[in-house]
Amino acid sequence: MKDHILFIEDSPTQAMQTGKVLESAGYKVFPAKSGREGIEMVHKLAPELIILDVILPDIDGYSVCRRLRKELPVHIPILMLTGLNNIQDKVDGLEVGADDYLTKPFDERELLARVTALLRVKRLKDELEHRLKEEQLFYQEMKKIALTDHLTGIYNRHYFTDALHREFDIAKRYNAPLSCIFADIDHFREFNTRHGHAVGDWVIQGVARMIQNNMRQVDVVARYGGEEFAIILPMCDTFSAAATSKRLRELVESQKWDSPAGPLKITISLGVVTFPDINVGKAEGLIACADWAMYKAKEQGRNQFVVFKPDSKKEAV
Repeated sequence: MKDHILFIEDSPTQAMQTGKVLESAGYKVFPAKSGREGIEMVHKLAPELIILDVILPDIDGYSVCRRLRKELPVHIPILMLTGLNNIQDKVDGLEVGADDYLTKPFDERELLARVTALLRVKRLKDELEHRLKEEQLFYQEMKKIALTDHLTGIYNRHYFTDALHREFDIAKRYNAPLSCIFADIDHFREFNTRHGHAVGDWVIQGVARMIQNNMRQVDVVARYGGEEFAIILPMCDTFSAAATSKRLRELVESQKWDSPAGPLKITISLGVVTFPDINVGKAEGLIACADWAMYKAKEQGRNQFVVFKPDSKKEAV
């Protein structure tokens, strides 16, 4: 495919002569007679190269070049042409964004050599940008794999721990509420024992999806391990965290779980803790308290939530 070159030149003779030279070298040339016309054509054609005369009938080449550099989302090489052979004109052209400068009258071989060099640099730059984008996508994909649970697609324990430390530091600094919820699927071993691990995985995926879909965007939902989930709720006090736990428990219990092995009855037990209601010195303290409250909910009959309170601290320790 031929490289497209936009030639912005008001002289018909110069445009025709230069166009023939470029086309004979294998390029596709599109002429523009004014600066405004050239700007419009750039946006329509997205050429590989722009040859721009400094002297134009409406706006000068410096203004055109400056405007293109502001408007174009990608870099298109610009070769400026002028009949003025002085250093300041060349400096002015380079300062507004031109990539190269050629003084009229010019030798055809020099023109083609400069065009070839500019296009070669552009191709190398485009290839480099393409590789960088691919590497960024690869990095993001690897990061996603490292931070998400492969079975459920939600965050994993490693990400949860890091996120909780960050949110805990913020909560301590501003004395802001921060809640943590632990949730565990009740009688999960029975699903695996009776129906097999495939159904067990199905249950975990379904509960994870339900929790994820019913939390705020700022909340962090993670699979903490096995059939256990952990949730971070920034700027969420005890009352709101308890209401969230109640809502999640009711949603799971009322859901019709039509598994590959038939209808299932699924419930969850939850433990809730909120800082600074519980004055712990480290983020790990929230994990310990939420985990204790969750197991307390199981001891009390399952399918319920327990809020960790200050008077629970001795028992938790």
